[in-house]
Amino acid sequence: MKNIGITILLTMFLQVSVRAQEGVPEVSKPPLKAMQALASWTGKWSVQMRYSPDNGASWQTLPPAEHEFSFREKGLVLSEHPLEVNPNAFQSSTYYSYDQYRETYRVAVMDDTWGIMDIYEGNIEGDKLVLTNLKSGTFFPIGDGVWRGFKLMIDLTGETERTFIVHKTDDGGQSWQPNFEVIYTK
Repeated sequence: MKNIGITILLTMFLQVSVRAQEGVPEVSKPPLKAMQALASWTGKWSVQMRYSPDNGASWQTLPPAEHEFSFREKGLVLSEHPLEVNPNAFQSSTYYSYDQYRETYRVAVMDDTWGIMDIYEGNIEGDKLVLTNLKSGTFFPIGDGVWRGFKLMIDLTGETERTFIVHKTDDGGQSWQPNFEVIYTK
């Protein structure tokens, strides 16, 4: 009897899943599939960020934080937000999406210090999502006509710990230096 009940529940679940897929517009299927590569990020993560002011020679640890990743816009956008405001720390909100027409992931980052909406583009390379803001030109002025760009390397593996590495460039991507390292743990 118990096996019959389990079989009935599984059958109902499969029918609901099939109907849910049938309700997805064709135009949404490619980006939904691409976004599934980022699905393991969903949930709450403890975040520890380190900053290098000298190209990786030394590192300064910033205050810890808690972030939550969740899907929005019918699963087409993954968002990351801090769970509490920390006036003594640099914080940002991030939105991930996939542009099926240009076959690229796009990330928008909004921070609470400069207020620049930084736009990154890139793709999955091995087990990382690698993006830069070189194409968008959403650089940060650092003085004397020098504008800083960034490369994001986001680990897509690990169930309980992930690394997010940020390199900087002050010469339009000709050279890259370590700038931030973010460790996410569940």
